[in-house]
Amino acid sequence: MEYYKRDNRQKNQNKILFQVLIGLGVIAAIFLSNNYFVLSSPSLTNPKIHLPSYIISVSNANYAIKPQFDNAGSFSEGLAAVKIATKWFFINKNAKAIIRPQVDSAGSFSEGLARININEKEGFINKKGSIVIRPQFDEVRDFSGGLAAVSVKGIAGLSANGNYGYINKQGRFVIKPLFGAAGEFSEELAPVRFIGKGYGYIDKSGHIVIKPQFYDAYSFREGLASVRGGYINKNGQLVIESGGYTSGFSEGLATVQRGELVGYINKRGVFVIQPQFGNASEFSQGLAAVSISGKWGYINKNGRVVIQPQFDNALKFSEGLAAVEVGGKWGYIRRPLK
Repeated sequence: MEYYKRDNRQKNQNKILFQVLIGLGVIAAIFLSNNYFVLSSPSLTNPKIHLPSYIISVSNANYAIKPQFDNAGSFSEGLAAVKIATKWFFINKNAKAIIRPQVDSAGSFSEGLARININEKEGFINKKGSIVIRPQFDEVRDFSGGLAAVSVKGIAGLSANGNYGYINKQGRFVIKPLFGAAGEFSEELAPVRFIGKGYGYIDKSGHIVIKPQFYDAYSFREGLASVRGGYINKNGQLVIESGGYTSGFSEGLATVQRGELVGYINKRGVFVIQPQFGNASEFSQGLAAVSISGKWGYINKNGRVVIQPQFDNALKFSEGLAAVEVGGKWGYIRRPLK
């Protein structure tokens, strides 16, 4: 009887101890997994803690495709380019190899075609894996609005004028390679560099719409284009001044660098997320990849961390997935639910 009482007391004590430990574990897990910083606060030395409206794990990364590739690109039109060893191919969202062209490099699909590189020359393939524009260019950009910027060297008579022009999906030049550099068409305009004059913007007929005047210029996004010094409208007027490096607008926000740190401004030029990141990407599907203390995670538009910094590299979300690098291998994580 005494042995039974001791054993029963011991069981009760163990049960109480176990419950205490479980409770402490839950508290610790919630604290760690919900260590949310108010990144838009001007003060970076005393961040506040915010509890989210949903419970997440400590790492809170939900892998759709485990890290296994040596490099990877974003999903576009249902496919993503990935690399194993020295060759690239395309997978679907189940990690099944769909296109195996075994090329030296590859880009994302855009308007049904994807960039490829074979023996240091670039061209395009379709979703069947067939080469539709043979690799012949020194550089190509994605198709946009039915045209793609390409670079060709060694054409007689063009050395003084440049070597960038635009081709159609049959691989024929519709805008001659007369520019020193060329960007993608977006919102009917494309940035091009005129030798000795700087960057301006042309339309799809090759006509100058905004005269060359800028040291740097990028494609229009949401009605504005990033140039050295800030953002211009389609009349070429500087409407937002910026003292640092900038990116294009996406979902109403754009990155701007101040000193060594990056933050986000709105279209009034006001910082809505203060500069505090080592690096940052554009917003896509409501989230943006940011670098904090050498690791990448994801924030929302309120500046709150929703996927903790834990990756060596990270790309933007596209079609519900984002490519991330961990320990030298790339995989894909799912976008978290709201």
